[in-house]
Amino acid sequence: MSELVSAAGVDGWRLVDAPNRPSCVPDDAVAVLTTDAGVPFVRTPDERFADLPGYPFAPRYAVVEDLRMHYVDEGPADGETVLLLHGQPTWSYLYRKMIPPLAAAGYRVVAVDHVGMGRSDKPVDIGFHTFEGHVRRLKAFIAALDLHDVSLFSQDWGSLIGLRVAGDQPETFARIVVANGTLPVIPTGLNPFRVPSPVEIDCALGDFARPDDLAAETWQGYFQRWIVYALTAPDFRPSQVVAALATAPISPTELAAYDAPFPSFVYKAAPRAFPSMLAAIEEQNAPAWRALGAFNRPFLFIGGDRDHNMGSLANQRRLTEHVPGAAGQPHARVDAGHFIQEDAGSLLAEKVIAFMRAEPPVPAGPALATTVGAMRDRMHGARYGEVLVVSGHLPHLEASVYSTIGLSDCPEDRWRALDPAAIKREHGARAVVLNGPRYFLMDRVSIANPGREIVRFGTLDMRRLASVRIPLRRLVGGSMRQQPYSEVEVVRDTTYVYDAGREIYRLVDPRGRAYVMQTYSLMVDSSLTASALPALGARLRLPAGWRYEVEILARELVLTVHGTAYLVQDDLTNSYQRVD
Repeated sequence: MSELVSAAGVDGWRLVDAPNRPSCVPDDAVAVLTTDAGVPFVRTPDERFADLPGYPFAPRYAVVEDLRMHYVDEGPADGETVLLLHGQPTWSYLYRKMIPPLAAAGYRVVAVDHVGMGRSDKPVDIGFHTFEGHVRRLKAFIAALDLHDVSLFSQDWGSLIGLRVAGDQPETFARIVVANGTLPVIPTGLNPFRVPSPVEIDCALGDFARPDDLAAETWQGYFQRWIVYALTAPDFRPSQVVAALATAPISPTELAAYDAPFPSFVYKAAPRAFPSMLAAIEEQNAPAWRALGAFNRPFLFIGGDRDHNMGSLANQRRLTEHVPGAAGQPHARVDAGHFIQEDAGSLLAEKVIAFMRAEPPVPAGPALATTVGAMRDRMHGARYGEVLVVSGHLPHLEASVYSTIGLSDCPEDRWRALDPAAIKREHGARAVVLNGPRYFLMDRVSIANPGREIVRFGTLDMRRLASVRIPLRRLVGGSMRQQPYSEVEVVRDTTYVYDAGREIYRLVDPRGRAYVMQTYSLMVDSSLTASALPALGARLRLPAGWRYEVEILARELVLTVHGTAYLVQDDLTNSYQRVD
């Protein structure tokens, strides 16, 4: 017999199914596939999605962690992007009433299925599904599609995951709409929810039925029962949950569409496990919550009057009083239950369209214009940080360069909290070098084929962008840092553009080779600013034959590298690229 245990605050916690499946759960004759990393998964047959009512959308897929992540992509490709995030136990079918009017209004509408849901691949192990894993995969999905200036619409678990991502990388989002959603922050040790360990199917559990009392004061007890039911009911079906918690009539064929992704028990690991993820949430959302407290772009909350938890007026006020961008917005209450898209999808689309038309996107400042992929403007003055993870063997080593570019502006408190020794242990590295914070000096940047995997160092998400070859001479004295005025090779595929009229700074070596400053650094002098750069030559300890020059460009300067770039640093660790 399983027992209920706390999941909160336990590093590496994961759900575990009991080894023996009871007779009330028939065996599945299903082909189980395996990713290169050894994750077993199943893929719902395409015929399960044929002719679903109100859902004529062509399937599209992004590959995230070697798993297919399904999404709908409707409307003009050059329109502003609206990202629709569903919760549990639904999928993008929940948005079938909102997608057509949003697309008709000229927006690009992207509705994604979380891994394990909808048409996305479905890992069969309930332990695969953790909150941090789904946050990581959504970030990777956004990076894979190169989404930027996104208007987020989120509900239920879509809001827990979506608001966490918005707090972690606010520069990605132009607007946020929350409908029956929240972002929990639970003090350490005070998470009230428990999960069975191991998870044993309870053959006595029947169909899901709407609880008699869903008032706010009884919600905690209800959700604890919901955690256990979702995990242990032998015939858990999403359609029953949607029917119980929506208020509008739903046809039998529409209800069947909610069950379409899950032909049998083996496909249901994600909808079974999602509620339990709340039991493992404590204060890991606190940094994102604080960041939302500084989010001054438009923020709208729409609540369903019959949802007494996430849609409640109290929850609406918690968010709208915390997020600066919520001030003065037309927050609304509608006659709907928890599945507000099912009850009032057309009305929600109207409200979102009106909201977006009334609130044009805010132009990104330098710190917000750091998305990688295509050419990006307004890079001059953009802040970032890098972590170099050193590996390999003598006579040379190699460092993988991970950067916050496109993910955040490298907040000072998160950067200072990085622990190189801990990162070295975690990654089995020979050494770890923190390179930053830094500020770009060019006007535009293009980084071709940036790494798609998002890696977290401490509380900072980074993407692998390049590799650096470290010669043996760099190891003299045990230092991994670049020797001042010593050239180093960096493998990358980049284009940097300095506009005409831009003041540039360069080093010229005794052979006449010129190196243009690409970034200035706060690593040696934390007070260094762009205004100090014209007179910087007087501060530098230039080797014999070297000189520092300042020039205002008469025409555009383009530095393109397809392969190896040659860089030097000065004695303040400002970085320069050789002009060939």
